[in-house]
Amino acid sequence: MDVMHLAGNLSDLLISLWRGTMDCSHMDNKDLWDWAIFRDEEIWTAHGQAVEDAGIAVPGSFDRKPCNIADKINMDYKTWEFHLYIFCLAPALLYNILPEWYWLNFCRLVCGIQIMSQHAINEQDLEHAYILLCSWGHEFELIYYQLRQDRLHFVCPCVHQVLHLVTEAMHKGPPICYAQWTMECTIGNLGQEIRQPSKPYENLAEEGVRRSRVNALLAVMLELNDETKGHPMGSILGGGYVLLSKRNKRPWLPTGKEAHAISDFTGWDQSLHHFKRWAQLRLPNGEIMRSLWQEQFKSSTQIHISRNVKFVYETREWFGEVQYFTRLAIDVTEDADEVCFEDIALIRLYTFLDEPLLQASSHTLVVSALSDQFIVVPVKSIKSVVGMVPYRLKHLSGIVEDCFFLMEKPGLNISQLGIPYSIYHNEGDRDADIE
Repeated sequence: MDVMHLAGNLSDLLISLWRGTMDCSHMDNKDLWDWAIFRDEEIWTAHGQAVEDAGIAVPGSFDRKPCNIADKINMDYKTWEFHLYIFCLAPALLYNILPEWYWLNFCRLVCGIQIMSQHAINEQDLEHAYILLCSWGHEFELIYYQLRQDRLHFVCPCVHQVLHLVTEAMHKGPPICYAQWTMECTIGNLGQEIRQPSKPYENLAEEGVRRSRVNALLAVMLELNDETKGHPMGSILGGGYVLLSKRNKRPWLPTGKEAHAISDFTGWDQSLHHFKRWAQLRLPNGEIMRSLWQEQFKSSTQIHISRNVKFVYETREWFGEVQYFTRLAIDVTEDADEVCFEDIALIRLYTFLDEPLLQASSHTLVVSALSDQFIVVPVKSIKSVVGMVPYRLKHLSGIVEDCFFLMEKPGLNISQLGIPYSIYHNEGDRDADIE
């Protein structure tokens, strides 16, 4: 089962339902489809613009950002764009637009697919995903199909395939490990290496053989794979983390809250020294994160914001905006004759705003605000780059609040926020409503 094509088929199914483009029999009436919110062209156009506006907050390591779906859906919308749209952006952008029951049902699917897209899935997460996906499938039939013969075509094969994701993973491993993404990427890379227009297929086969030989040599002789090669001059290496070369020309001394946070980290008995700020950090997973110090001078049309990170602080996962990276000089003896360096990041924290909404959305809609609290953490505590997309949250009271919602790259480990919620829900009440 290919999770790449499954995600594409699910996207096509859900969007065709929400747009009301699904085939409708003469016994049915699209005016009764309360889920077909995008039949209204104004809502559909505004939604497409919201998707495009969110693109600036999608980090460059997330690959291709989603375009305006209202303009591009019938032309050049790629499978990866559908994946980012449905399983990253849509839970937030459809909140208060899609009717509540359909939105809650959709969030269960998103959370289940996010779990199954990880490269490593533990037993507890598998059980969690199984309950979520089975709940989604059962409720999908009740609220869309409604056990009507004239709507039987709503239940496409991909709906049934979702229910087998967990059982297949128990036998073959995480679906992401045998998805078509890797093969498609390899085909593209091999095609780029062809330089001679004659005999393209013969050349492609030769490039594949050459790549296989190199990979075999690297697997047998590990010393040939020297990871230190290819780093820019001036980079600093440490445990798979690389401080890239762009930095201050002259040492700099922080003040205010920044100086206070650094003193808390080093200890108030340590003197605060001048240091140089680094602009970029490369993680062991290959992601490159930047800092506010670098990005604040560029216009919004020139960057994919990559300064927001997920990190571990005091045994808990947090999110924050990196102000800059640096190497702190730490005194290790009383006479300060010996000095060691600590690679750190100065981070401005995000705070959670709406825990009930987080629980209702099956942990798929994480709404945060940028606080005034600064902390210092070792760079090795940073786990990944995340997107923090600007968002206007409308509360049930009618109050609108400017905030951000979290977007994580599919395939990486999803956040464990430490806020429990029940993955079981009472189907009886919903069944009674439908009957």
